[in-house]
Amino acid sequence: MLKKVRTLWSRYALSPKPAVVYSAALASCLLTGWLLSLLVTWQQDRTELHERVSLLTQQLDQQIGLANGALGRIDAVPVSAACDLPRQMLASVVQSTPHARYALRVGADGTACTSDLSRQDVPALPNDGRVLLLSGSRDAKASLRLQRHGYGVSMIELGGDAFVNLLQQAASGDMQAYMVLGEQYLAADGKVRPMDDSIGQGLSFSLPAPSGQFSIVMQESWLSVLEGSLLRRPDTLLLAVLAGLVLAWSLLRREVARNSTGWEIAQGIRNREFFTHYQPIVTAEHGECVGVEVLARWRHPVQGAIRSDLFIPAAEDAGLIVPLTRYLIRRVTKELKQVALPPGFFVGINIAAEHLGMPDLVEDCKILLAVLREKKAVLVLEVSERFPLPEHQVTHRVVQDLRQMGVKLALDDFGIGHADRNYLRRWGFDYLKVEKGYVSALGKDSFKTNILDGLLQTSHQLGVQVIVKGVETQGQQNYLSVKGFEFLQGFYFGKPMTLNHFRQWLYSGITQDRVPATAGVGRAEATDR
Repeated sequence: MLKKVRTLWSRYALSPKPAVVYSAALASCLLTGWLLSLLVTWQQDRTELHERVSLLTQQLDQQIGLANGALGRIDAVPVSAACDLPRQMLASVVQSTPHARYALRVGADGTACTSDLSRQDVPALPNDGRVLLLSGSRDAKASLRLQRHGYGVSMIELGGDAFVNLLQQAASGDMQAYMVLGEQYLAADGKVRPMDDSIGQGLSFSLPAPSGQFSIVMQESWLSVLEGSLLRRPDTLLLAVLAGLVLAWSLLRREVARNSTGWEIAQGIRNREFFTHYQPIVTAEHGECVGVEVLARWRHPVQGAIRSDLFIPAAEDAGLIVPLTRYLIRRVTKELKQVALPPGFFVGINIAAEHLGMPDLVEDCKILLAVLREKKAVLVLEVSERFPLPEHQVTHRVVQDLRQMGVKLALDDFGIGHADRNYLRRWGFDYLKVEKGYVSALGKDSFKTNILDGLLQTSHQLGVQVIVKGVETQGQQNYLSVKGFEFLQGFYFGKPMTLNHFRQWLYSGITQDRVPATAGVGRAEATDR
C-alpha cells in the first residue's frame, strides 16, 4: 500500500510545502466530515419527516373518519319540501361532528335541505361516489367538503382551521407540510392551491391516508439540509479540523509523505539545487566522442555536494525519482539548445524502471526530442539492470511509443543483475552498458574477463551495441579495442563535466589529461549512475 502511495505521489506531484499539506489535509478532512455530517443530517431529517408524516396523517385521518361517519347519518335524513325536520336533524349532525359547520341533503327528486337557511350550496356532483374536495367558503377560509353521491346527495363541510393548525404544528422549523386532495393541496398558511412542481421537491416524504381520501406530503429544501449539516453539528466539523491537523502532522512525519531526506530532495528540486554533468562516450579505436551520459548532481545549500549514490536511492525511497528525472530532462533540454552536436550523437539519460511504466514518459521526452532532432542527435533512455522492468502491457506500450518517436533504450549496469537473453530480446535493448567492475577486473579476475570477452559475441547475436564503462587506463582501452568493443566510457577519456566545460571539450576535441585514476577518483565514479 505504501509503495502505491509513493508511486502516485511521485507521478503527480513533488512534496509540497507544509502549508500546502496542512491546507490539503484540513480540506480533505473537513470535506469528509461535512459529507458525514450531511449524511447523518439527511438520515435524521428523513426519519423525522417520516415520523411527522405518520403522526399527521393519523391525526387528520381521525378527523376525516368522524366526518365520514356523519355522512352516514346525513344519508338517513328524510327530505321533504318543508325541510323543518330535516334541517333540525342536519343541524344536530353539524353540532355533534368536530369542526363541521354546514351539512346538506339532496333527495332523489332534487329536493334539498340544509343545516343553515342562509346557505343553499348545492355543488355539481360527480358520479364517482365518495369524494373529498377543497374549497373556499364565504369568509375566504379554507374548508373541506365530504360528499357522497348515491341515492340522492349527502354533504358535510368542515372548517379548515383545525387542519391548518395540525399542518402548522408539523411544519415547524424548515419542514413544510401539505395536505394533498386530488389536484389541490392545503398548505400550512391556510391557502388552497392547485398542485404544482414545488410539491415533493428537496428531501420529501409522502404518505397516503388509510382511507385513501387524501395524502400528506412533508418536505425540506436541500439548502436547509445543507445548512443543517453545517450549523447543527459543529462538533463534527471541529473533530474534522482536529483530524486534519493530525493527518497533516502525520503526513509530514511519515516516510510515505516525506522523510527528512525526501523533503530535502523535494526542496532541492523546487529550488533548482540539482544540476547536470556530462560524461563523454567515445569510440574504442580513436577516442572520438559520439555520445554523452547525463549525470545528476546535487549542491545542497548547507551540506554542499551530495553523492549521487546517496541521494538517488533516497529519491527512489521517497517516491521522488520521477519528479527528479522530469526536472533533469527539462534542464537538459534547455542546456543542449546551446550546444552544436555532431550528427548521430546520442544523449543518454537515466530513468527509473517505474518511470518507463508510465505513459506520461512519452510526453516528458517530446520537448527534448524536438531539440535533439534539430541537431540530428538521438535520445537514449538508460534503465538499470538492478531493477527489472515491470512486465505489463502499459510498459510495453510505452516502449513501443518511444521507439516510434526514435528513442533508443539502453540497459545500464549490465552484468550486475539477472538479465538473460530472453529478457534482452523481449525488451529489445539497443545498447548494453557493461558494469565498470568487469573492466577493473581485467588482468585480476579471469572469470569476469572471460565473461566480458564472451559478451561481444552475444551482443552480435542479439544485434545490440556494447558500451563498456569504467575505462581508466590506456591499457584497458587498448585491450577492449583489440577485442572489438566499439564504445567506451570512463575517466580516462573524460570525467563528468559541466555544460560549459563539456562544450569546450567537445569543440576543441581535446580530452582531459589522461592520468590513471586514483582510488579517490574511483570512489567518485562510483557515485555516478
